[in-house]
Amino acid sequence: MRTTLLVAGATLAMLSATTSAQAPAPAAPPVTCYIEVKRLMADAPQGIGDLGAAIRELDQQLRPQVEAIKVLKAQIARLERQAESAARPGIEQASLDFGDTALAPPVRDDAAAEEVMRLQMELDGKQDALKRDYADRQQALVGPVQARISQRAHVFATNNGCADMKMARTADLETLAGSGARDMTDAFVAWYLANPPA
Repeated sequence: MRTTLLVAGATLAMLSATTSAQAPAPAAPPVTCYIEVKRLMADAPQGIGDLGAAIRELDQQLRPQVEAIKVLKAQIARLERQAESAARPGIEQASLDFGDTALAPPVRDDAAAEEVMRLQMELDGKQDALKRDYADRQQALVGPVQARISQRAHVFATNNGCADMKMARTADLETLAGSGARDMTDAFVAWYLANPPA
């Protein structure tokens, strides 16, 4: 009987040791994780590609307005350079200036000044329209993609022990890496592509 108790005790001790070995280790404390936006925007399989495609579409739709603004700025700069060179005294005038006794200022070209003013007003209107159109189209094209990726990133973070998931721009990378944050870009991209949103 004593032998039976010893064997039963040894079996019980062995069972509890086996159970302890199989029990999961205590969970590591949650950490901050990050996804590098530049890599995320690359085309699949290196990135998701959806965000980059939406931004390229936004750029393409607004390109005509941006080009029209560049043309106006160039016209204004050209007219201002012409007015500036016309306002410089000629050689004869410069040689007759004695201290405070300068000759009368050269005649201004009022037509050029009016044209600059008109172009500046047109430029201001086009820049305001571009800001409004950018906000509207950004919300329509890029906003839904950002929201979808952000929602999926939170699911991924929860499933991978991340206390916080940050979308990191290139300027943020050094600080994040120095703080011990984990780069989850490749893992997230692979998971996202394997588990497309419903």
